[in-house]
Amino acid sequence: MLSPSEALAAVAAVCRPLPPRRVDLHDAVGLVLAEPIRADRDCPPFPRAMMDGYAVRLSAAGARVKVIGEAAAGRWIDDVLADGDAWEIMTGAACPPGTEAVVPKEYTTRDGDHAAMPPRMVGGQHIAPVGSECRAGEIVLPPGEPVAPMSLAVMASFGVRQVAVMPRPRLGIIITGAELAPQGVLPAPGQIRDSNGPMLAAMAQPFLAERPTVAYAVDTHESLQRALAATADCDLLALSAGVSVGRYDLVPEALRRHGAELIFHKVRQKPGKPLLLARRGRQVLFGLPGNPLACHFCFHRYAEVALRALAGRNPMPMIHEAVLTAAVPARGGRTYFVPGRAVPGTGGAPWTVEPLAGVSSADIFHSHRANCYLEVSPRPRELPAGERVALTLCDLSSLAENLATEGRLWPIGSGVPVPPEMPACRSGTPADATASPTILE
Repeated sequence: MLSPSEALAAVAAVCRPLPPRRVDLHDAVGLVLAEPIRADRDCPPFPRAMMDGYAVRLSAAGARVKVIGEAAAGRWIDDVLADGDAWEIMTGAACPPGTEAVVPKEYTTRDGDHAAMPPRMVGGQHIAPVGSECRAGEIVLPPGEPVAPMSLAVMASFGVRQVAVMPRPRLGIIITGAELAPQGVLPAPGQIRDSNGPMLAAMAQPFLAERPTVAYAVDTHESLQRALAATADCDLLALSAGVSVGRYDLVPEALRRHGAELIFHKVRQKPGKPLLLARRGRQVLFGLPGNPLACHFCFHRYAEVALRALAGRNPMPMIHEAVLTAAVPARGGRTYFVPGRAVPGTGGAPWTVEPLAGVSSADIFHSHRANCYLEVSPRPRELPAGERVALTLCDLSSLAENLATEGRLWPIGSGVPVPPEMPACRSGTPADATASPTILE
C-alpha cells in the first residue's frame, strides 16, 4: 500500500501532456503555449512619442519654434524636421525624421502657430526608440507559458492568428451502483440520489473545455463494460464507487477486462483508502471511493493533479500553512486529511484553519463549508489547537463566478446516459434540466 506522497508521485509519473493542438487566438486563453512566440518586427517599429506635446530638435531649447503640422497616431511623416520647427505630436504617434526630443505640452506656451519651448531638454526624452521593447525574431512568449489576456495581446500585436497550445483534457465520469438515481430522476424505493456525479463535474469544470461525458452503471460487469466503452475516448476517466472489497465492488476487475493496467490500488490515507489508479493507452483512469467526502478528497488531491499534467501545467498543488483553531484526533497508522475552513491572517498574522471533521467519509453535511484539506501525519495522540499544519485549498467558488460570466457553467443532469438495467424510476423535472436522462444502449 502506497503512502499519499508516493501515490501523488505515481499520478504525476503516469500523466503526460496531451498532443498540442492549433487553435484560433481567441480560443487560446487559459491554455498553455506549445510553441515559442517570436516578434515578427521590432517593437516599437518606429520612434514612438510617449507624451502629447511637440517633436523638436535639441536646438529648440529655450527658443520659440514654428509649429508646422500635427503628427497624429497612425500618420507617417517623411519630411525631416528642421531647426526652428516643431510638430505637434500625440501619444503613440511615429516621430518625424530628425526628432531629437518630445516636449510635453504642459512645459510649453502656445501662441498661434508658434510655441515657446523650455530652456532645458534631454536628447531622446519621451521617445521610445525602435526595438526598445523587443527586437524582430526575439522570443516574447516561451512554450509552457499559460495564455492570459495580456499574453494574448502580445500575440495579437505580432499578427498571430493561430497558435499551438496544450488542449484541455476530456473527462469521463462513470457513476456505479444500482442504488443511485441520476439527477432528474426520482429515486425508487431503496435508492438515493446521485451526488458524486454533479460534484465531480463541478470540481473538474475549471480544467475542461466541454462538459464531461457522464455514464451510469449498475453492479454487473456487462453494465460496467458498456459504460467504459462509452467513455473510451476521454483523456481521463473517474469511476465513482465499486473499488473496495465488497461483493459488488467490481471496478478493479472490470478495468482489467477493459485492458487497463493497474498502477496502484489503496493508499495509506483517511479518507480514500481504496483509491485506484490505472492506465489504458493514453487514458488515465481513477477508481474513486463512493463515499462523497472520500470521493471529493481523492479527486481534489489526485485527479486534479492529473488534469493539470494533461494540460501541460505544473501538476503539483500549492501547499499552504495555517494554525489549527481546534484539536484534531489521532487516526492510527494512516495520514489523515481533514476538511477545514481556512481564513487568511491579517496584519502579518498566519492563516488559521478550523477542522470540519464529520461523522464518516459519507458525511458531506458537516463538511460542506470546507475550502481546504489539512494534512495530519500518523500519530498516537491528537494534534492540539495552535499547531501549524499543511493544507491545500479546494474552494474554487470565485473562479466559478468568473467562469459563469463567460458562459462556461453547465447544467448537470440532462442528456446523461443511464444503463438499461437501472431499476424503473418515476421521471421528475430537475431544477437545471427539462429533459429526462437518455438511455445508454
